[in-house]
Amino acid sequence: MTKSNGVKAIFKYAKISPKKVMPVLNMVRGKSVGDAINFLTFDPTKAAKLILKTLTSAVANAKQKNITDNLFVEKAVADTAPTAKRGRPGSRSHYNKILKRSAHITVVVNAKEGK
Repeated sequence: MTKSNGVKAIFKYAKISPKKVMPVLNMVRGKSVGDAINFLTFDPTKAAKLILKTLTSAVANAKQKNITDNLFVEKAVADTAPTAKRGRPGSRSHYNKILKRSAHITVVVNAKEGK
């Protein structure tokens, strides 16, 4: 696997399940940054807001490194973060588990070669 020279931003411990974030990330991956920001702005999901925040941070990091031409979303991943375990009483004196999942959202932007 080759190492990427892209610029990344990581949103750690996002209070959303990675399973809910992945479909939105799949729509954004590979798009130009302008198209991705436009898509995420009008997507009503909570995942889109969190990914938009991470993407704008990655673009700001790229501007700090003077990489501004033809940016595109090279990599977009949601990994599992620690799960908060809660519970409540169930029927017949049982304990029902409630798993509050969280995610680490990683977005990598890179400049396209050529035009």
